[in-house]
Amino acid sequence: MREVEFLQQLFLLLNTQVIGLDEEQKRHLWQAVCVEAEQIGHLPSCPIVPFMTGRRPVDEMTYPGLGSSDNTALILAAAAPGPNKTYLLYQLTDLEKYPAEEQPHLALDVTLSFAGTDGSLVTRPLPGWDKRPVEPAVFRPGNDGMPQLTPISLAAAKGENLVLALQPNQDFLPGHGWSWSAIDELIQAAATDEADPFTFGHLFSQMLHVSLRLTHRGVPAAASQAWIDVCDTRRFGSLYQRIVDKLIKPDTARQAQSAGKVGLNHAYHPWFPVLLIGSDKAALYTDALVEDIVHKKRHLTDPRWLMRVGLYLEFLTCLGIFEAVKEDLGDLLTLAERASYETSPFFAAIRKKVNVTGWREVWRLREINFSRFGVPQAGPVSLLNLLQKRKATLAFLEVHHHDLKHAIAMAGPNENNAQETWYRVFRDAERAVLRQTLEAFPELTFLESHIKEFVLWHQKGKIDLPGMRWVPKQVSSLFGDQDGLFASACTQYRASMNEVAEWAQQQHLMDYIGPECVPEQVSLLRTYMQGQQEQFARLQQRDGYTGNLTPITRRPDEEKPPVDRVRQLLAQYPLFRMLTEAELDQLASTARQIILGPLERIIIEGREGSSLFLISEGQLEVLVRQINGTDLLVDVKQSGDMVGELSMLVGARRSATVRAREGAVVYEIGKRQYEPIVRARPAIIDELVVMMERNLANIRQHRQTHNSSSNVEITALGQRIWRYLLGPG
Repeated sequence: MREVEFLQQLFLLLNTQVIGLDEEQKRHLWQAVCVEAEQIGHLPSCPIVPFMTGRRPVDEMTYPGLGSSDNTALILAAAAPGPNKTYLLYQLTDLEKYPAEEQPHLALDVTLSFAGTDGSLVTRPLPGWDKRPVEPAVFRPGNDGMPQLTPISLAAAKGENLVLALQPNQDFLPGHGWSWSAIDELIQAAATDEADPFTFGHLFSQMLHVSLRLTHRGVPAAASQAWIDVCDTRRFGSLYQRIVDKLIKPDTARQAQSAGKVGLNHAYHPWFPVLLIGSDKAALYTDALVEDIVHKKRHLTDPRWLMRVGLYLEFLTCLGIFEAVKEDLGDLLTLAERASYETSPFFAAIRKKVNVTGWREVWRLREINFSRFGVPQAGPVSLLNLLQKRKATLAFLEVHHHDLKHAIAMAGPNENNAQETWYRVFRDAERAVLRQTLEAFPELTFLESHIKEFVLWHQKGKIDLPGMRWVPKQVSSLFGDQDGLFASACTQYRASMNEVAEWAQQQHLMDYIGPECVPEQVSLLRTYMQGQQEQFARLQQRDGYTGNLTPITRRPDEEKPPVDRVRQLLAQYPLFRMLTEAELDQLASTARQIILGPLERIIIEGREGSSLFLISEGQLEVLVRQINGTDLLVDVKQSGDMVGELSMLVGARRSATVRAREGAVVYEIGKRQYEPIVRARPAIIDELVVMMERNLANIRQHRQTHNSSSNVEITALGQRIWRYLLGPG
C-alpha cells in the first residue's frame, strides 16, 4: 500500500460515523489505540475461526484444529428437547507481548446486534450485550464424554481454540433478561404480528453481528467480527399452513356446498397432495437443519444455505399465491403484513420475483371432480379427481420450481456443497411421497387392494398385474404404461430439481459433478424398488436414518473408532511410516472419522484445504474438470490410499475433486495434528519432499494426459512445507 492510499483510508475512517461514539469519543479511542501500539509494538489478535463446510464447533474437543464456528442459529419451540447453543471459536495470539505483570489487565468482551434479515441495518447492541465481558473457555470432555465448556485463564489460552457460547432462545428473544421496548427502534418497527425480532416483517430471520474485542486496561488491543444467520423454526411452514387453512379448506367447502356434498374433507381438493407432501418434505429437512445446527450432527455439509433457500422459497411461493387469489377470496395477509410486504426493503427482491400470473393459472386447476354418470366413483368424488390432482400437482410444481430458482439467487452462490444438499432434499421428497401419499389421495382407499397396489407401485412396462381386466379405463389409461404414483412422483421431482440445478450452474449459483446434479444412484426409492439393500442402507445412514422408509427411525450416533484400529491404518501409509509409536498414537487419537454417502464429495477442485484423508473403507473417484467444463475420471482410490496430502503439507488449493463411489469411510488429519510432529523432528521434511515430488510427477502426468487447466506445480517444495507447517525461519 502506498502512503497516499494509507492516508486516504485513515481519513475516511476518521470521518465515518460510528454508532454509539461521537466525534470526541472517536478521537479519544484512536489516540488510545495508537498509544497502546507504541507501548507494545506488535499488537495481539483475536481472530474468530471461520465456518468450514462439514465441520462443527464440538469437533474441536476431540480433533483439535478441525473444529469451526457456527454460522447459523435457530430459535426453537419452547418444548424442543435438549440444549440449544451456538458456538464461535476464536484464538488469541501474541499475548506474550505484554509483560507478565500486565497480563491480568487483559480482558475480552463481546457485542451483539441485529442487522435485519439481509444484514443491511446498523442498530444498537442487544440489551445486555454491549461490550459484555467474556470468560475464556475451551471444550473438554464431561463425565458423559460429551463436550463441556471449561473456563481457562488468558495465560493458558495460547495455542487453544477458545469458545464463545450463545443461547438463541434466551439471548435473542425478549423476556429473558431484556424487554422488547429496549431493543433498537429499527427492529421494533419491522415487527408485524408479535413483539419479537422474527416476525413476518423480519422474514422470520435476523443477521446477527458479533464483535469480539481484546482490551488492555480498557483500551482495545485487538478486534474481530463474525455474522450468524438466526432463523425462527417456530414460524417455518406457517405460510404454507395458512394456504391450507385460509384457502384450501374454505374453497373445498364452497365447492362441496355447490355440489351438495356438505362436509367434504379438504383432502379431496386438487391442491391438497402437493401441499401435504411438500410440507412433510420441508418438515424433514427442517429436522435435518435442527439436527445439524442445534445438535451439531453432519447430515448437511453447510445447513445455512438450505435454510436460506427454504425460507425464501416459502415467501416467494406463498406470497405469489396470496396475490393470485386476493381478488377471489380477499387478502390472506393482515394489515400489518400487507404494509410490510408492500413497503419494507426486506421484501424488495421478493416483490420483483413474485409470480402472480403463474399462480393464477394454477389456481384455475382447483375444481374438484364430483360424481359423473358412467364414471367410477372414489367415495364422494369421481375417480377422475385423481387426474385433476395430478394435473394440478404438475402445474403447481412447475411454478414452485421457478420460485426455487429465484430463492437460490436470493440465498447466494453455493459452489461447494449444493450438490450434496440437493441429494438430501430429493431423498426427503421421496420420504414425504411414501409417508403421505395415502393421506394425500383418499380416493385410493375406495379401490380394491390389488388395483391400489398397482396404482402406487407399478413400474413402467410391467402391466401383468393379476386382475388387470377389472382396472377402470380411466386408471389404466393413466397408469397402464407409466410408473405408479410413487415412482412417477419421485422421477418428476428429480427431473425438476435437475433442471433447476442446471440453470443455477449456468448462473454460477451452484456447481456439481457429472452430467446431472441428482443422478438416479442417490434415489432411495429406486434402490428400494430394485432390491439394492446395501446401497439403500448407505443412503439412509448418510441422512441419519436406519431401517425402512416408513416409519422413519433415527440412527444412533456413530461411536468414535478405537485408536488401535486407526493407528493400524495410519501405519500403512508412507507419509506416516517414519513416525514413532508415540507419534502414531497421537495422530490416531485425533483423526476425524467421516462417513460418506454414495457420490458424496470430500474434496472439491480449486478449494482451499489444510487436511488429508485416509481411506478406510470403500472407493473414491478422482475427477478433474476439463477446459470444456466436463469432469473426467482420472483415478480410483481404494482402501489404504490417501488423498489431499499436498494441501495439508503446503496449503495448496485442491487439485481435483474426490467423491465416494457407493459410499466410504475416511479419516481426516489436519495441519494442526501433523505440525507438532514436524516441529519436534524437522528432519522429516526431507523425507516428505522425496515422497511428494514423486506424487506430483504422477499428478502432472494426469494433467498432461487429460488436458486440464489446473496448475499443481509446486516450486521449492521443502521451503513451502517448512513455511506452512513451522512458519518463517
